[in-house]
Amino acid sequence: MQNLKQLLIIVLLLLFSVCSIFAQKKVALHSNGTTTFFAGASPYVDAYNAAIDGDTIYLPGGTFSTPSSIQKRIVVYGVGHHPDSSAVLGETIITGGMFFYPATSKSHFEGLMFSNGSISYYGIADSIVLRRCYLTSINFGNYASRGNQIIENVIVGSIDGGNSVNTVISNNILKRDGDNVITKFSNNAWICNNIIVGTGYYSNYNNRFVLSVITDCLIDNNIILNEGSGPNFRIENIIHSTVSNNTFKNNVFNHDPTNATNIWENNYFGVSSDAIFTNYTGLVFDYAEDFHLLNPASYTGSTGNEVGIYGGYTPVKLGMIPENPHFQLKNIASETDENGELNIQIQVESQDY
Repeated sequence: MQNLKQLLIIVLLLLFSVCSIFAQKKVALHSNGTTTFFAGASPYVDAYNAAIDGDTIYLPGGTFSTPSSIQKRIVVYGVGHHPDSSAVLGETIITGGMFFYPATSKSHFEGLMFSNGSISYYGIADSIVLRRCYLTSINFGNYASRGNQIIENVIVGSIDGGNSVNTVISNNILKRDGDNVITKFSNNAWICNNIIVGTGYYSNYNNRFVLSVITDCLIDNNIILNEGSGPNFRIENIIHSTVSNNTFKNNVFNHDPTNATNIWENNYFGVSSDAIFTNYTGLVFDYAEDFHLLNPASYTGSTGNEVGIYGGYTPVKLGMIPENPHFQLKNIASETDENGELNIQIQVESQDY
């Protein structure tokens, strides 16, 4: 739980956001009990430059350039990216990607939309949390980073694990119009309760697969679909032969990819994509999609609730709203009443983990 002082700081920042119709958007830096606001052309960069290890940065709705690299242990909260939850504050949009270095270890990033960028690791960066963000791709490089968490995100590209260790990939929506949606993971990665959609196909005498180069991992409670079309499309190309020595439990597939090199327990095979979700548009992600299961009781996961993003230990919250207080309603009168009072209605809610 965040302490009362920090909650008040957050609400103060959000009030600045709500009143941004009258003032320039501001970024808040909370450091050692003191809050400093930054405006101007690059307020996020300026707040980052002023931050020290352990500080928290709060970004309102709007578009912000990002620091060229993150080399501090910080927490960064945006206000989210889902249109259904952004009518009051807007989305927090980050232009470009972010680069994580060893000094980024134990940082936390939440509620951000990376409109055109990816997350790239340069060196061993441990225990970084990416939560409730919109990302194009994540690349761990060939570094043995440990204990990183990728939770409740929308990822419209691939995750390349490199040599990372003990990574958690949980309750994400991953869609890629291509192969290798998740690749190069080993050493006890836990891939659970995700929706993983890609295209496995045959091209230039090479097979392409949705999952590849994954060993010694637990893969459970996911919905894994191979979608696509054309003469080279092959629904059976879900997992490559390099996916071996893993345990697959309680996953839903639109084909049967079983082989002798993995352990298979209580999986669901040959399920039509159209029969799984309340509203599903296919290969390309759309915010209008509804990933609640049509028949949740038919697909029970190892945690006792349903497979997919609304099951497991960290079910996705509607709207992927970040944990900091969030404005659900803002009505500000255009003029004062006969008593000289301005009618303001504001509703604030906080998202639990």
